[in-house]
Amino acid sequence: MSSIDFMKQTLDFIHRGFKGAPDGLTDAQLHFVPDGQSHSIAWCMWHGVRIEDLFFQQLFQGKPAEWDTGGWAAKTGLPEKGFGTGQSNDDARAIHIASLDAFRSYQEKVAELSTAFLDSISEADLASRQVQMRDKTETLGESINLHLVIHLNGHRGEVNLLRGMQGFDPVLLNQGG
Repeated sequence: MSSIDFMKQTLDFIHRGFKGAPDGLTDAQLHFVPDGQSHSIAWCMWHGVRIEDLFFQQLFQGKPAEWDTGGWAAKTGLPEKGFGTGQSNDDARAIHIASLDAFRSYQEKVAELSTAFLDSISEADLASRQVQMRDKTETLGESINLHLVIHLNGHRGEVNLLRGMQGFDPVLLNQGG
């Protein structure tokens, strides 16, 4: 299996996890935040797809984010600006997905765009293309693995913890999750 195929397979797993995250939940359960410095399942879903959109569209390709071009803030009822990184606990707790159907359409579009990008690059691109991350530079492969494969899978695990805290089964049970 090539590195690109592995990344596509892993992102597909993460996408399926986030897609199934709200299954069987009420709006209140989707937005439940336990005591302490935690997030809701809705926040994890929003943050995950926004990060993926920003990295694949803006950082890797220099294109506008799908969030902006597709008018998704208005469609989903989510904040127009921001993506969760550096957000205060109060701001994170205020994240509320008003239209889950519209949000799922955004998730599907971002997944489609991410796959299209991965289909357009080569194994050599992963090692040779450079991505500027504030004050450091990473290879494209490092950036995809660190900020998308590993980071997003961590939030997928957080979703399963939050589902379990509320008495629900985890998503992708017995499928590596």
